[in-house]
Amino acid sequence: MSARPFSGLRGRLAIGTLLVLVVAILIADMSAYWGLRQLAETRTQTNLELALTRAVLQADKLGRLDAAEIDRLSPDYVYFAFYDPDGQLLLEHLPTDVGTEPLPAMPPATSLSGEPTVVSAPGSSEGIVAISRVLPPEGQLDLTVDGMPATVGSVVAGFTNYANVDALRQFIRLQVLTALALLLLAIASTYVILRIGLRPLRNVADTAHEISQGDLSRRIPVTDEHTEIGAVSTALNEAFDQAEGSEARMRTFIADASHELRTPLATIHGWADLYLHDGVQEWADVDTAMTRIRFESARMTDLVEQLLTLARMDSSAPAGTDEIDLGDLSADVVAALSVNSPDHVVQLTVVGSTAPHVIGDSAALRQIVTNLVANATRHTPSGSTVFVEIRTDDDAGAHVTLVVRDDGPGMDEAQLAQAFDRFWRADPGRGPSGGTGLGLAIVRSIALAHGGTVSLDSAPGEGLTVTVRLPRASERREHVR
Repeated sequence: MSARPFSGLRGRLAIGTLLVLVVAILIADMSAYWGLRQLAETRTQTNLELALTRAVLQADKLGRLDAAEIDRLSPDYVYFAFYDPDGQLLLEHLPTDVGTEPLPAMPPATSLSGEPTVVSAPGSSEGIVAISRVLPPEGQLDLTVDGMPATVGSVVAGFTNYANVDALRQFIRLQVLTALALLLLAIASTYVILRIGLRPLRNVADTAHEISQGDLSRRIPVTDEHTEIGAVSTALNEAFDQAEGSEARMRTFIADASHELRTPLATIHGWADLYLHDGVQEWADVDTAMTRIRFESARMTDLVEQLLTLARMDSSAPAGTDEIDLGDLSADVVAALSVNSPDHVVQLTVVGSTAPHVIGDSAALRQIVTNLVANATRHTPSGSTVFVEIRTDDDAGAHVTLVVRDDGPGMDEAQLAQAFDRFWRADPGRGPSGGTGLGLAIVRSIALAHGGTVSLDSAPGEGLTVTVRLPRASERREHVR
């Protein structure tokens, strides 16, 4: 169990949901309490005004007031008091409906107003809600109070608020119990809902953990890719597919590299053992052994250099920022290869009205031309012609195009689909004359690093055409900006 249970997504969602619910319950309860209290106060004021008016009318109708009459004048829970114009109490009726606390002493009428006022003992909320009405001179009542003539100048009416206070207390207790029940229900519901709702995330984590342990074939189950978790699971599955493909390609690459290096290493080891065990005694045989060892070491050096080139290109290292004339560079490569392959004719043509300038690394671009022309001479018979063409008018001069075409045996569709795979070769043999199978892979990696593309066009018996398109120097600078 985690030492921080609320640090995870489930804990934060639960806390956030409960906080929102608590705030909502508080707002709802306070609104209900305030509304109920306002309703009670409004009804009390209305009833007080009606009771006061009724008392004045009844007293005027009777023409007299005494203890017996005033008891019949109002219900037991109503307080009445009659005052003369000087504020002297003439007669009052105390309610018999009292609460748990003693009835407070009522103040004189002059201290009350026409608005409901709660008269209670200090520190208590229970008491009498009272209002007063001062009668105008023309409306004052001439009555007989307890057998003595008197003039009524003001009247006070009041209700005990014990029932209202008790109802509000009961309401508060009910609201608290209801809120606690809702919170308990919300906690249980939130736990269940989050547990079920976040189960796909747990599946994602478990699957990712299994994949990290080496089970690259595992995938996250996706029930609905249109949900958030479904979209994340789909994206992760695609990433896992790419990772598995990269792992498979890496293993194939390592196996092929090991296979390619095994033959020259075995040859060097064999000649060295033969020499050490006195199997080479004549100087002519020593020369042969050294020649073979040198040839195989040179072959290994070439293979390692090509592997390093691929690794450098795979690392997304900058391609270089030199401005290079691809025509001059191709001319240098063609001149050098013509010496190395005198039995082939390499013909270079530059077509276009603008200079074929590109931005990049001179050594890497030279390797593109070298690999393509070397492949063409390797897979065509002696006396064949290899055509190298540089064009600058493609896409309104936005690209420089290098085309290398031969009249060799060509490739079928299956071979074209594999031509850029590392260590793949059209000839099934693995002899020294077959090359390393990295030439076209290196060409594509270099072209991509320079913002270009490579395409093949061939058919059995119709030769092979390789087209490399690179951005012109001016276009590449604008793109970098």
